[in-house]
Amino acid sequence: MNDEATITRQELYDLVWQKPMTRLAEEFGITDQRLASLCKREAIPRPLRGHWNKLAFGKQVGARPPLPSGNRGADAIVFRISDLLAPPATPKSQVDRHKAKIPPVRISERLFHPHPVIAERIACRKADIRAGEEYYDCGNRAWEKITPFNDADRRLFCVLNAICQSLETHRVAVSRNERGELTARSGCDAIVFQLRYRMKRIKTSTMPDSWDIRPKGDDVVRRDLEATGNLIFEMTSWMPSGFRRKWCEGSTYRMEQFASDIVATMILALPALAAEREAREERRRLSEMRMKQQSEQEAQRRSDKNRFRQLAEHAAAWRETSLLRRFVAAMREADLDMGMVIEGKTIAQWLNWAEIAVDRHDPLLHPKSVIESIAAVDRWTYPD
Repeated sequence: MNDEATITRQELYDLVWQKPMTRLAEEFGITDQRLASLCKREAIPRPLRGHWNKLAFGKQVGARPPLPSGNRGADAIVFRISDLLAPPATPKSQVDRHKAKIPPVRISERLFHPHPVIAERIACRKADIRAGEEYYDCGNRAWEKITPFNDADRRLFCVLNAICQSLETHRVAVSRNERGELTARSGCDAIVFQLRYRMKRIKTSTMPDSWDIRPKGDDVVRRDLEATGNLIFEMTSWMPSGFRRKWCEGSTYRMEQFASDIVATMILALPALAAEREAREERRRLSEMRMKQQSEQEAQRRSDKNRFRQLAEHAAAWRETSLLRRFVAAMREADLDMGMVIEGKTIAQWLNWAEIAVDRHDPLLHPKSVIESIAAVDRWTYPD
């Protein structure tokens, strides 16, 4: 089928009723589930289960339902074959395409103009040898003298040097971090990686070979680690989903064959790390914004609650002063001797004092101060 051809709703409707979905999907180069979901999306009726088996045995089948007009019409283009056949872009496919575009990584048998991190490692080894430094061999469980590089070490450095120099040509800086780990960095994002030998565990007897009866148990066998001749390249830091992070060589594939794939993966993984970091920062920013909005809403709710409480207190004071004012007026109308002295004051003076006290506590005598006191209330005015 022509990859640039287009299929309309009417054409797909006719094809669905001409041949089974599985055969039609094979011609399109897609799965029958994807074709069924496409028909469902476009409201295209399909034959029921067993439709083609009944036709094969000459049985009667129901009438074909008409094609609904829908919102797009029968002539609307459902898809283009080229778009439908395009495989989804996965990290592996992107790495394969990018590997075909970049120059292959050439690994020489000798180091010429080594990368700074390689040159630093070689210089440190030579300085340790001159100083007679020792290191603890975890495999042999003993302190050993630092020796010059052997052929296997030189091959490891040649492979690592080629990878580092290839990354540098693609604007990926290779250095060591504060922990001494190799790091490929582009902008704010970095990948920590290492090239090492695969280790294997060996069992060594701790009993003399002259013993006829050999005891059993974990105490008579020592398990040591021994380096093999096979290399392992591993990215030890977090990587986005879908990207390969470990390459192990064996008898069939050597690390020299993986070098281009490793470089292409690291070049594409760094922008993916940047996208993931920006997405995390955006999610954190939105989360902080939501938390800030919630905090502001809670502060506003508490402030409104406290201001209403302040308003209710003013209303209670006004109701109380109104009752007291009527009470004082009722006492003036009562049958009292206004000239009677009580505690140095006449009853008339006591009633005057009561009126002044009531006026002093009446909030409506100073309505502006009521509004000012309500406006001064915040979320912390009432601790409870």
